[in-house]
Amino acid sequence: MSDPMSMTDVTLLIRDFDEELREKLQTSRSGIFRKDNGELYVRSNVPLGQNYPEEVLGIFADPADLDFFYKIYLNEDG
Repeated sequence: MSDPMSMTDVTLLIRDFDEELREKLQTSRSGIFRKDNGELYVRSNVPLGQNYPEEVLGIFADPADLDFFYKIYLNEDG
């Protein structure tokens, strides 16, 4: 069993998808998910309060929510 990832590591993975995620956040709640095979992808129109078959790395309401997430876990502004 592998060690759990730190929130900083998770945030850096999310930041790798920043451009695509921000584009989707313009129209709907969106997030980063990980499939069983380890592949990461951005999903839009994510309903709140659901169970998902994939691992959820982060779900965001809008670009400001994403910026706040970065500020908390990377100690940087946007």
